[in-house]
Amino acid sequence: MGARASLGLVVVALLAAGCGTVTSPLPDAGRPLPLTNASDATPSNPSTTSSPSPALDCGDPRVSLRPPAVMPAPGAMPAESFMAKIAERGYLIAGVLSDAPPFGAINTAAGQGDGEDEARFEGFDIDIAKEIAKAIFGPDGADEKHLKFRALVNSERIPVIQNNEADIVVATMTTNCPRRTQVDFSVPYYEAQAKVLVLKGSPYHGIEDLGGKKVCSAAGTTSLQHVADAASHPIPVGLPGDGDCLLALQNGDVEAISTDDTILVGMVQQDPRTEIVGGVLDTEPDAVAVSLDHPELTRFVNGVLARVVASGRWDQIAQTWLGDIDPPLKPPPSPPAALYRD
Repeated sequence: MGARASLGLVVVALLAAGCGTVTSPLPDAGRPLPLTNASDATPSNPSTTSSPSPALDCGDPRVSLRPPAVMPAPGAMPAESFMAKIAERGYLIAGVLSDAPPFGAINTAAGQGDGEDEARFEGFDIDIAKEIAKAIFGPDGADEKHLKFRALVNSERIPVIQNNEADIVVATMTTNCPRRTQVDFSVPYYEAQAKVLVLKGSPYHGIEDLGGKKVCSAAGTTSLQHVADAASHPIPVGLPGDGDCLLALQNGDVEAISTDDTILVGMVQQDPRTEIVGGVLDTEPDAVAVSLDHPELTRFVNGVLARVVASGRWDQIAQTWLGDIDPPLKPPPSPPAALYRD
């Protein structure tokens, strides 16, 4: 499915998460989690979320561990490595978002496995997770047998790694210094831009016009911190997911949304009454989160990402999920340069 068709999945994902009607071969923990009613939108203190103050300095947070000189073949993971343990278990657990098309969404209209009514995760992040699974298990690694998705809200991305409830998190997660004290990161696989979304006809033309106004971002995200740090002093409102913020805007509970431009364009496709305004608040290098206890998995993931870029697969994924966006993203998507610390 192309990006244009996928972008309409945000409401489907929200309904599936709220009603709990999505059938899935995953355990209950892997199903979409309940979302807060958007009408309950209240100001949020970003310091209480899983994204600490960005005062720490780790140098360049985009720098990661160098991949192996020779990548192991699928089915032949190094003994005692975490990849070998994943292979022995039989499946990779990937934490993803379910309400953030075109990067992560649930398409309830698409059959999965043997059940015609079962849901399927789709998006840019989903395809990255599939490439990692295939590198461990082989061509069938992307099948449900070998790849289990855990649907998350943004504030759960770090805890599921720390609590060993997911092996990787691929969920538009920005790598930064505070987060690097809690989890490890791959090199970035995408670089987004934080921007602002408002209803058409509103008097707001950027974050500078939103002083004293409620601006929504998903709790536990760098976007919420950007809102709190804005010189115009908007009121940050943190809700569980990006889809909640869209509902809050539609209901008049907030005046604007701030998150990655790639997520905002999905919202514009879903609701043409909205528009992206103003300039770039910050760049958001999205990377794969991995436990600090498994540096070998970080190196392995970086090797997979290097191969995805070199083979042209990255361009295929970008075309599938971002190629049909209207208006197109500017600048056009391109893979970030890989930087290694060793």
